[in-house]
Amino acid sequence: MQLTIGLLRSNWTAHCGNSVACLSTRFFSASCTPRDLVGLLPGVTIITFTFSYSFDIANQAFSVEEDAINKPDRPIVSGRLAIEGAYARWFLSWIMFPILTYLMVDSSAAIILVLWELWITVFYVWPKVDHWVARNIFTALGAVLQLGLLDALLSEALPAYQVNNSLARLLFFWLIMTIHVQEFHDMEGDRATGRRTLPLLLGPRGQMVLRATTATVMVVTAVANLLRARMFWGGSTHSMPADIIGLAGCHIASMIIAAIRLITMRWKEADEVTYKYYYTLATYMMLLFHANVEEYTGSYESFVY
Repeated sequence: MQLTIGLLRSNWTAHCGNSVACLSTRFFSASCTPRDLVGLLPGVTIITFTFSYSFDIANQAFSVEEDAINKPDRPIVSGRLAIEGAYARWFLSWIMFPILTYLMVDSSAAIILVLWELWITVFYVWPKVDHWVARNIFTALGAVLQLGLLDALLSEALPAYQVNNSLARLLFFWLIMTIHVQEFHDMEGDRATGRRTLPLLLGPRGQMVLRATTATVMVVTAVANLLRARMFWGGSTHSMPADIIGLAGCHIASMIIAAIRLITMRWKEADEVTYKYYYTLATYMMLLFHANVEEYTGSYESFVY
């Protein structure tokens, strides 16, 4: 159990946060009751675990040199898990998890998990695509696949549920534009292992420009989303429902806070907190705002896409 926790710890906030964000925003279109939620929790927990573990075991088995610098407390580099044991866990989990997903959900969920394993293989095993654009695409498509797993679970558990792809499009394009926020706190290890991440390619001066540009994208996205939402209520904020106004405030505030931290707090530990907590929260508030506006209006195209 301790080894499993150690394997999952560093990325659990992102994977679990994405799962919670996507699932909670789906409730508006799924018309879930508290009883439905309780019934879904075991399936959501297992899906989140299998998705996260499938990535982390492969990632850490093939990133030992980088982890020795960036994350020395991980099980493999700290000596708590032999590399042979990691390979065995990787092999067994990638076979068992799709079968488990098939039994718990359906064949579509199992196929999505297999696609996730293939996607991981391309980036971390062979041919190990190493380009900053590809890294952004990897995370963006991975998040969409995780959303697809949750959609499969909801469709199986709630017959009246209908999949809406607008949230997936929003999440994909948002991550394409901003997920390089995760690269700042790993620059030391990435530099040592020769990884071509965007901050390293730009150099020290370009990194500040990248931070400022990304922060601007965050704030502009939030403001533009609010302005577009206002159009459904005659262009007046006063005509908007109180809960939408409250969510808009949280959406904008979380983006501004994440943006300020990204520009002003530029050391490794702060960058890690900014990514894992503030950026994740800002992304969640954006999705929640989008889902609520869409529930009121029946259709809502976010500024992001």
